[in-house]
Amino acid sequence: MAKIKSPNPNYNGNSASLLFVNGEAETDNKWLLEWFKNKGYTVEESNETKKKNSGVTKAKKPEGKKVE
Repeated sequence: MAKIKSPNPNYNGNSASLLFVNGEAETDNKWLLEWFKNKGYTVEESNETKKKNSGVTKAKKPEGKKVE
């Protein structure tokens, strides 16, 4: 996740679909990161890779009587 810092450190509001609080917002959207860089915002990209959860859960075998 990259952190975007507004030129105004006190800015609170929406810009390009991101919510800024105290001049900061976060996103992984590469297009938005480039857009903000081109507009004079500071972009701090993290080297951490965040583990993504696919939302898929594996089904467990039912317990109880065996079916033969």
